Amino acid sequence: MATSKSGTSLSPVVVFLLGAASATALLLFFLTSAARPALETGALRREEVRPDSATVRRSTPRANGTAGAEQHAGVAAPPANEAGAGGESEFARMLRAAAMEDRTVIMTSVNEAWAAPGSLLDSFLESFRVGENVSHFVNHIVVVAMDDGAFRRCRDVHPHCHLLRPEKEGLDLSGAKSYMTKDYLDLVWSKLKLQQRILELGYNLLFTDVDVAWFRNPLVHITMAADITTSSDFYFGDPDDLGNYPNTGFIYFKATPRNVRAMAYWHAARRRFPENHDQFVFNEIKRELAGGEVGVRIRFIDAKDVSGFCQLGRDLNRIATVHMTCCVGLENKLFDLKRVVEDWKRYMAHPLWERRMGKIGWRFEGGRCIH
Repeated sequence: MATSKSGTSLSPVVVFLLGAASATALLLFFLTSAARPALETGALRREEVRPDSATVRRSTPRANGTAGAEQHAGVAAPPANEAGAGGESEFARMLRAAAMEDRTVIMTSVNEAWAAPGSLLDSFLESFRVGENVSHFVNHIVVVAMDDGAFRRCRDVHPHCHLLRPEKEGLDLSGAKSYMTKDYLDLVWSKLKLQQRILELGYNLLFTDVDVAWFRNPLVHITMAADITTSSDFYFGDPDDLGNYPNTGFIYFKATPRNVRAMAYWHAARRRFPENHDQFVFNEIKRELAGGEVGVRIRFIDAKDVSGFCQLGRDLNRIATVHMTCCVGLENKLFDLKRVVEDWKRYMAHPLWERRMGKIGWRFEGGRCIH
């Protein structure tokens, strides 16, 4: 009887092993079921950001690794001259290629007259070659061509060129526009929407006119505590004083929703000042931008560092850039820009100890605008 009982019942060890195996199988089943949605979600995310995705917003650059750049900036409308997703993607790829590690892009603009051989674009690029540790900045410049001739010339001398079509059909922006004529005003205003688009895509923007000579790094004079940092035609000693006179031919914008709103506000203000250029309007509305709903902080750079002919810095030991301000006409600007570059070469040809004495300066005799 005892023998029959032991043959039909399971050993306690076998029962234990069968229970453990069942628990393990059940645990594996739940783990696999829980992991599958996550894996599928990951695959979906990888698919959403494929370069060949048909949805451009999914492939737009990200701002600081957070939400999409358009969400980051709060504005999603493309510029008026972008004809579809392909053009937008091409421009976005150019910005990625040109951007610095902190997502800063340098932008300048030229028409055919300014980009012609021996004209402003050549002298502008030469200043980076002869300047002090600034040659690498050329790789971060996007040259915006305002017409087909400027675009062809740009592609001959520079890797990052973008053709900006005028908003008004039939508008010719290729010639040496006379200061404050209607064509001149259309030329200077047409770049603002593209600048806004750069901010919307999550890039910091440093805009520099092409008649600016770069000799030292001007970024050391830009503070992240301000939303907008601008050069000054006339600087009165306090960088936060809105009484300073800005020059928007050298101006820095952080990629923030506030600055996108400020750029749109600035462009819309043209209707209130229809006979004036962008810099005049910026000066008129700077207090509106700093207060009210926009609320940006504007900071001005000392004209002794980021300088121009309106208030020229005399000390070459601290000069970063020189702008051909208070100078009208392409020939006059080009003449003095070339002289400024030659003066810098003469300064750099002297030994360091002699340069530090501060006795080597600009040549004023024979200049067209320099004073």
